[in-house]
Amino acid sequence: MAQNQAAYKFSLFDSYDYGTSAPKLEPVYEPEVKQKKKAPVKKQSKAASKAQVKATRASLVSSVKIVLVLVFIFSAFSMAMYLNGTLDETASQITRLESDINIARSENIRLSSALEGMVSIDKVEDYAERQLGMVKLENYKITYFESDEGNHVVVSGGKSYRNSNKDAQTE
Repeated sequence: MAQNQAAYKFSLFDSYDYGTSAPKLEPVYEPEVKQKKKAPVKKQSKAASKAQVKATRASLVSSVKIVLVLVFIFSAFSMAMYLNGTLDETASQITRLESDINIARSENIRLSSALEGMVSIDKVEDYAERQLGMVKLENYKITYFESDEGNHVVVSGGKSYRNSNKDAQTE
């Protein structure tokens, strides 16, 4: 695609160049001189100037008060936002810890029930009978006797131990 590179001579469109036999001259503009007008100086009385100083001070004090109130409001809002974020973070930590506690409690219950199942009377009796070959004594097989000499234990190897009301003695 070829680009149109036509040049325009804009001076042909100016009305002062053609249309009459005599060319028109461009108007000459004179720059305007701005004159500064001096404001009339009025002499103020001391009372009027003091009143003006008081008014200026009062407006300055009110501006400072407004700025301080805005700073206080901004800082209170910022502090509230920070504390809200901290509160949310703490609440999520609490929730996470409560979840960990519940998991630990359920694990404790599971282990306790497993332990109770392992050491129940039925399991111990079953293990003693099957693995160790023990037999449960019946009441008619149990004999009780009293000894005036105290307890006497015979251990393998010929050693015996006596336990009287005093300390245990070795023979």
